[in-house]
Amino acid sequence: MNIFEPSKEEQIISLDEMFKAYCRMDPLSDAMEVNLLPLSQSDKWLSTAGILDMKKITTTDTGLCFFKFKKRAISFEEYLSYLEELATTKSLDLEAMKLKMQTSRKPLHPRDVKKKR
Repeated sequence: MNIFEPSKEEQIISLDEMFKAYCRMDPLSDAMEVNLLPLSQSDKWLSTAGILDMKKITTTDTGLCFFKFKKRAISFEEYLSYLEELATTKSLDLEAMKLKMQTSRKPLHPRDVKKKR
């Protein structure tokens, strides 16, 4: 079994929807109401997905790929290029990475927690 293969219980959410959810977790992107993802939120997503494990892939690896964009935060299209670069650099299966990211836990924004109460 592929380590990136989701179990039957895991829900597959579109990569775009997950990207937007992590953008909302960035205070600046959320305040500006833009879908731009900073490295810190990308690392949280990759960590939650079990990809950023500080062994095979480290924060140094993610930073080196991310800072090639020379921006604080990047768009979805740029993020797809970033993932491709990261997968190529670390010899990982890009599609398997994306699937793992789609089945990882979606972040819950603090405003959404208040609505549920």
